[in-house]
Amino acid sequence: MKKLILISILLIVGCVPLTFSNIQSAKMVDKGKFEFTPSYSSSFNTNYYGLQTAYGLSEKYNLRFRIEKIRMNNFDKDSSKLIDLSLLNDITHFTNLSIGLKYQLKNNKSSFYLPISIIKSDFNNQILFKSIDPTYIRTFDLNEYIEITPSLKTIVPIQKGAKGAMFALNIGLGISNKSSKFVIRPEIGSLLFSGIYHTSIGLSIYP
Repeated sequence: MKKLILISILLIVGCVPLTFSNIQSAKMVDKGKFEFTPSYSSSFNTNYYGLQTAYGLSEKYNLRFRIEKIRMNNFDKDSSKLIDLSLLNDITHFTNLSIGLKYQLKNNKSSFYLPISIIKSDFNNQILFKSIDPTYIRTFDLNEYIEITPSLKTIVPIQKGAKGAMFALNIGLGISNKSSKFVIRPEIGSLLFSGIYHTSIGLSIYP
C-alpha cells in the first residue's frame, strides 16, 4: 500500500519521466524494409535505454514501434521531505511503449508521426501515463553524409484528471558513411516551459 501511495506522490510532484526525444529523421524506410535504432538518453537524473523499429508499409507510410527502459536515480534532499527514499528502489523503474504511423509529407524532407504512448511502472505494471504524441519532423541535408533534423512534439494526455498538452523541441544530427547502412544520431531537446532537457545518442541500422 505504501508503494502505491508513493507512485501517486511521484505523479503529483511531476517525477514520472516522459519520453520526449525523437531520434529519427523525416526520411522514410523503403517499402518492405526495416530500420532498427538502439539509443541512450539522459535527462533530469534519469537514464533511458531504448529501441525503435520502423517498417515500410508503403512509400508514404511507415509503422514505428518504440520501447524504453527508464531508470530514475539521485533524488535530491528536498524529495525526502515528501518521500521515504529507502522505499523508492522498486518504483523508479519504468517502461515507455509507443506505436504509431509515420506519414511522408515531402520526400526525404518532412514527415508527420502520430504514436500512442504509455508509461508503466515496472514494479506492478500499473499504467501511469497515456498520451498521443503528434510530431512534425523536418530534415535538412547539409551534405552527402550529414543531416540536421529539428522536430516538434506535442504530448497530449488521454487519461482522466490529466493536465493540458506539453510540447518538446528536439534538434538532432544524422551522420552516415558511403554504405548508408547506419546513421549515428546525436540529439538534444527540451520539454518546453519545464526546464527539463535531454541529451541522446542513437544508431540507426538498415539491414
